[in-house]
Amino acid sequence: MMATTTRTTGKAPLSAYVLSVLAALVLASIVGAIASLFYDENRLLGFVIFAACTAGTFFALGWVLFVSKYTVESDEHAEDNIERRWYDKATSGAFHDIITTAGIALFALSVTRLEVSGTAVLILLLTLAMASFGLRFWAAKRRDS
Repeated sequence: MMATTTRTTGKAPLSAYVLSVLAALVLASIVGAIASLFYDENRLLGFVIFAACTAGTFFALGWVLFVSKYTVESDEHAEDNIERRWYDKATSGAFHDIITTAGIALFALSVTRLEVSGTAVLILLLTLAMASFGLRFWAAKRRDS
């Protein structure tokens, strides 16, 4: 998702920061608790690992939900800026890369009857999507600069 903001306007009240941190901790704990249900040997370790790995994302989400409305002013013309066009080009191209790659991979796996774990497939698809987007965004930026 593209940022639709341009400048900061000030500080948020302390309550916004507290809510942001509390929401992040609660959400990370929920993910950790759910993940720990799938670990028979050491549930505490599963909880800690998954809560720690998701905490950063939830801290960012908490900031967006509770703090950013005080600290960032919206850009009324965000959809018209050049970065938005680069983003649109990059996401469109990356989507086509994923569809093409998934189709070719599905064909190859069907023909060879090779078994691949779902986790491996999803990691590869996510990595491809991020790399494709990054390269396409960089290329669009370089082309237009």
